[in-house]
Amino acid sequence: MKKQLLLIGLASILVSVVLSGCNQVQRTLTPEESKFVGIWVTDEETAQQDLGEQVTFFSNGTVTFHSHFSGTYQVDEGNYLIVQITADGIQTQHLFDYEFSENNTTLRLLYQNTGGLYLYTKE
Repeated sequence: MKKQLLLIGLASILVSVVLSGCNQVQRTLTPEESKFVGIWVTDEETAQQDLGEQVTFFSNGTVTFHSHFSGTYQVDEGNYLIVQITADGIQTQHLFDYEFSENNTTLRLLYQNTGGLYLYTKE
């Protein structure tokens, strides 16, 4: 009897663990947003100081700027790259004009707040 209860308990725990991942919402990227996915690098000093020498866009809609900060991204009707970052409990939104060239392997970002222009190449 104790053995049956133990097996039922273990089975219940296993089912709970498996199903706990089912409620996670997976964001589907638009074709335009998918162009960003990957690791982008720069050798420009200004870009390295402001955003980092490496920017990584992930397929789940998150972005990391050279491990300095991370957040989420989306494209607003193909016009702007919108990056939302939470730091110290405060969420900020940053708008960039963007342009791809060289068969989507070069990314030009123009930061709306400062006018800073950053050029990245896909690794």
